[in-house]
Amino acid sequence: MDNQFQDIYKLNPQYADNPGNMKKQRFIEDEQIRFCAELPHRPSNISYFENIMYNREFTAKPKPRVGYFCNMIPPELIYAFGAQPVRLDCGNAASALIGEEILCGDICPLAKSSFGAFLNKSSLSNSCDLLILPSSCDAKRKMGEILNDIKPVFMLNLPPEQNHERFSNQSYHEVLRLVKFLKKHLKTGLSAHNLRKYIKLSQIRSVLIREIQKIRSKKPRAVSICDFFLIIQSSMFRPADLEQWIEQTKIVLDEMNRFEPQRKSLRTKLVLSGAPIIWPNFKILNLFEECGADIVADTLCTGAQSCFDPVISSEWTKGSILRALANRYVYASVCPCFISQSKRISRILELVEQTGAKGVLNYSLRLCQLFDVENYRLDRILKSEKIPFINIRTDYSLEDKEQLRVRIEAFLEIF
Repeated sequence: MDNQFQDIYKLNPQYADNPGNMKKQRFIEDEQIRFCAELPHRPSNISYFENIMYNREFTAKPKPRVGYFCNMIPPELIYAFGAQPVRLDCGNAASALIGEEILCGDICPLAKSSFGAFLNKSSLSNSCDLLILPSSCDAKRKMGEILNDIKPVFMLNLPPEQNHERFSNQSYHEVLRLVKFLKKHLKTGLSAHNLRKYIKLSQIRSVLIREIQKIRSKKPRAVSICDFFLIIQSSMFRPADLEQWIEQTKIVLDEMNRFEPQRKSLRTKLVLSGAPIIWPNFKILNLFEECGADIVADTLCTGAQSCFDPVISSEWTKGSILRALANRYVYASVCPCFISQSKRISRILELVEQTGAKGVLNYSLRLCQLFDVENYRLDRILKSEKIPFINIRTDYSLEDKEQLRVRIEAFLEIF
């Protein structure tokens, strides 16, 4: 298989195991843990999901570990090779400070933070044997080449637009290239049995997430948005047993079905859209929680939307399943890396109608041009539909929390 990167100028990896920065990273995580612990109503088994996300020991790995970025890489395929998939997008502000030492300039904090994790030898990112990145944005494209100095990297090339008729074969052949890459480096074959097994498990996860969101649209206090994101991300951002996760999530769903609020809620329901919100950077979720609003649905690639669409295959042959994976992870995505933004806007309007939300919150991560460019059209469309809209533009830092709080409180006063 052709190497995607030429190694003629390959560099030795650099590490920055700065004890002070490690302490800052732990402090940021501990602050989010403290905030979640003070939430008024939580599932009885929330400690299961917390233990997955709060774990900082990643040296033990019974299986090979494959790290991936973005929501366009099929983890079912990684499972089918007997490996452990882990999504490596990072939300820690202190990690971004380390990443700036190499990814300098005006690059989004998500890319800096994700790369900064690789500069810590004992991090989850460095425990991975292989890395997979999609060509979803400029930062990811160039970061893949730099990460190739550290680990073998596969770049999944995406089509410029979500035109299934024009690009379905291209997407399918990209998945075939990924299969060859995994086979070469993991030194094992693709298990059709495991592929079917984990597709079925991902379908169950999709049903559970849909049911939780359905209940939250009516009883949002049954599970807070912070705990909902914690539950979702524990199945992707850490090494987790998917079957065990499903059993624990069923317990959460059962408790939500039995939950009855003590009084009628007067909190404003909102739909969340925009850039990824990744543990422990729950700043926006925390602020809206504190200010008295309930986020009842989202279009984020790190929230409910990431698990919403199941893999659907008309046949269980290997070729048919691989095409189904390509279709689900490329053509069901609402990421603005594709030309048209109509799919995301339609999805937002659909969620507003389905959930009875009163307004839309858009999270703009500073220096993430993909979402920034879309805000103009989104603002105009929502105003034409008479749907109140607020765009929160910020980064990973915590210094602007009180400024944002003032804006959020002023926005919520219109309801």
